[in-house]
Amino acid sequence: MHILAGAIMILVGVGAVAYVQRGAAAFEREPPFLAIGVLLVAIGIGLLVRSRAAGLVARIGIGAVALVIVVTIVPGWFRAGAPSTDEGLVRYFYLLVLAIGLAVMAVLFMLVRRAPRRAGFGPIDIVPLAGLAAALTLGMIWLLGEDTQLRPCRHGNEQACEKIAIRLLEAAERAPGTPPTPWEERAARVLDLEICPGADQGPCGARRYAVGSVALRAGRVEFAKQAFRQACDFERAWCARAVQETSVPWTPAERERLERRARP
Repeated sequence: MHILAGAIMILVGVGAVAYVQRGAAAFEREPPFLAIGVLLVAIGIGLLVRSRAAGLVARIGIGAVALVIVVTIVPGWFRAGAPSTDEGLVRYFYLLVLAIGLAVMAVLFMLVRRAPRRAGFGPIDIVPLAGLAAALTLGMIWLLGEDTQLRPCRHGNEQACEKIAIRLLEAAERAPGTPPTPWEERAARVLDLEICPGADQGPCGARRYAVGSVALRAGRVEFAKQAFRQACDFERAWCARAVQETSVPWTPAERERLERRARP
């Protein structure tokens, strides 16, 4: 039983770390998956060697996640609405996913509870405790690090998004031929989540052009061209700037369209 429980934890942890390595945009709004992956791998190794601390940490963590799911399901059930409407169906599907997740948590809890462990705390218990310390450290770095500049934009603060867009545009002007930094890549993904959330078209064009500038520096030319065209559609001033991007291989038709849009 301890081998099965440990293997599950390790696989899930490695999967979380792999998503971070690939920079999956789907998890851009989620907690620090690197910290979660490190913690799960450490717990899994501890379970494989029957560490007592690993069982305690795993059960506390699973119980906390299950409690969060229950707290989310109960009010969400009353807000689900009529299942005949599209919104109601989406909410019911979301609640179904949460219920399945709760069932998985219950199964994992039973596996961890039944996994044999050593009678007392020994030297091997350092593994899960070290993993917990490392996860807490990584979590604090994520919470207090550079991502604090991106979090307000993720939460819909348009002024914060405008500041990020200006910073990316200035970086592209200073060093157009250098690859973007990891922070600039993350910032571009945050801006790319919404094409234009506000009524003012000017900031929307700046955000799309900033996303395109990062993509161009990273070598994603087609994506950059698409973002530049979207910026042009929002405000014609960006059309003239896009035409002047010498590193973009515009086709004659694309160049003609941008030049036509740039005319007053």
